[in-house]
Amino acid sequence: MQHIFEIGGVEHRLWLARSGEGYRLHLDGGEATIALANGRLRIDGVETSIHVAHEGDRLFIHIGGDSHELLYQDPVAHHAAGAGRGSQDVLHAPMPGVVVALSVEEGQAVKEGDILLVIESMKLETAIRAPRDGVIETAHLAVGKSFERDAPLISLAPLEAQA
Repeated sequence: MQHIFEIGGVEHRLWLARSGEGYRLHLDGGEATIALANGRLRIDGVETSIHVAHEGDRLFIHIGGDSHELLYQDPVAHHAAGAGRGSQDVLHAPMPGVVVALSVEEGQAVKEGDILLVIESMKLETAIRAPRDGVIETAHLAVGKSFERDAPLISLAPLEAQA
């Protein structure tokens, strides 16, 4: 699964894959082999000390004499919130699944944060919320319908478009 962190206001995407006795780190288009043991981090064969602490969704990392604060962003919530951005205002599925509840109908006005529909993926239910105030233009799927990742779920029009 892809993870999203914000460092100094800049968003970074990373994911890990097992590789031998460590992991293959994919970060912002680059790759490195890493291993972590006993407070030591090895990156592509170079070892350094690392100290990590966390509080809620914030990570504090001290590595190589530098300190960094990272803000973890839940990838599902991030994708769902960002899906409505853009000129078409179409919310897309953050993962494959099935629609288990549809809380809106076409022409209905919604407020930012309103639950539009609930999806289920891998036995986990996720509420898809309105990223802004608007009017439901199209509900692309009905309850019980399955979909793939990035499938259109809801089209949202500006409030002034309401007839």
